[in-house]
Amino acid sequence: MINALKAHGAPVASLALSLALACALTTTARAQATDAGDVKSLPLETQKAVNEIAQSLMQVNDTDTALSCDKAVENARYGLETMLEVGQKNADGGYIDRAGFEAQAVKLRAALAEVTPQDCAAATGEKQAFYRCMSSDYNHVTACASAHRF
Repeated sequence: MINALKAHGAPVASLALSLALACALTTTARAQATDAGDVKSLPLETQKAVNEIAQSLMQVNDTDTALSCDKAVENARYGLETMLEVGQKNADGGYIDRAGFEAQAVKLRAALAEVTPQDCAAATGEKQAFYRCMSSDYNHVTACASAHRF
């Protein structure tokens, strides 16, 4: 699938890593940008590959992992930081709407500030379930956040 993206000249790292941001968190921004015609379009095969990768990132793959606050915080922060970095690159490259990205980046930065070892240790209910989900290296932050809204 990555080779298909490369064959179409798509920015592979940007597309593969920011799918959660571009597909899950900026749906509204993308729709607004599409209406305005500001976003670069991808070849149909590349867009299909992007959608498949995004769909797989939104799946919780490991549900039996024990809670490990150190691992959960590391994984969640890494995912959030990567989405911010790659989202910025995609906005700079014209692949997502800049204003929409900036609006979502505010939310991502707020989540990044909230995800701490102390927050994990004090978590209960759905928040604790989110951290348990993030304790697995096989889950993406957007999948866990979607499955365990708090």
